[in-house]
Amino acid sequence: MRTRSALVIASLSLLFTLPLAAHAESTRLVVHVLAHDAKLIGDAAGGAHVVVRDAATGRLLAEGLHLGGTGSTDKIIKEPQVRGETIYDTEGAASYRCALDLDQPTWVNIEASAPLAYPQSISRASSTLLVVPGRDIEGDGIVLELNGLIVNLLSPHVETKLRGGDQVEIQSSVKLLCTCPIFEGSPWDSADYRVEAELWADGKRLKSVPLQISETHNVFAGTMELPNVEKDEPLVAELRIVAGNDAQHNYGMDRAVLKITHKNPE
Repeated sequence: MRTRSALVIASLSLLFTLPLAAHAESTRLVVHVLAHDAKLIGDAAGGAHVVVRDAATGRLLAEGLHLGGTGSTDKIIKEPQVRGETIYDTEGAASYRCALDLDQPTWVNIEASAPLAYPQSISRASSTLLVVPGRDIEGDGIVLELNGLIVNLLSPHVETKLRGGDQVEIQSSVKLLCTCPIFEGSPWDSADYRVEAELWADGKRLKSVPLQISETHNVFAGTMELPNVEKDEPLVAELRIVAGNDAQHNYGMDRAVLKITHKNPE
């Protein structure tokens, strides 16, 4: 009996000294992806791709699309922002929502890439934070802000036959990453944006001309005289549209390769 009692006591002692198995607890997470100096990046821009990983191991915890509307212009742009008030998580506003199964406080890295509908203008931002199981991060949640502009060269088309010495009309669309419009008198006034067309070859800038806002929202236009080229030596050059709002440190670029031939080919 004495031996059996000793074994029971030893077994109980061992049981209480063993670590308890951790149980994963679902923790809700909301992410909002914001265009710098503008609104949320949603459906109109193709949304954003959000990836959530364990920062220590790189293990994928969740991923998906940030979709919806661009949010409230009044709350995001016009009204003073007061600490604690909801700014981004309004009805219909774009967001990414997921639930993380965590068994202990975990450092998490969240990365967003956008705008998905405009690959030439994709920007990325990330944030690393501690997520505690059961302590949901909701409402405005985690806000990731992306710098950049969507720039699309509209003309000349890359298949246009170009001759040295020609005056070529250049048009480019320029808008915020949320696709918010740029025009005279808008919250993003065209006067605040500097847009230039640059012609480059062999690592040198050959020409540069300013583009001005046209009658169409977001579209900037101007003309450039193409450089003369030798009869048997066509010029392969890169046309770059460089746009920016210097006050907001917000910039974007698009480019295309053009072939310029002699003015009067035989």
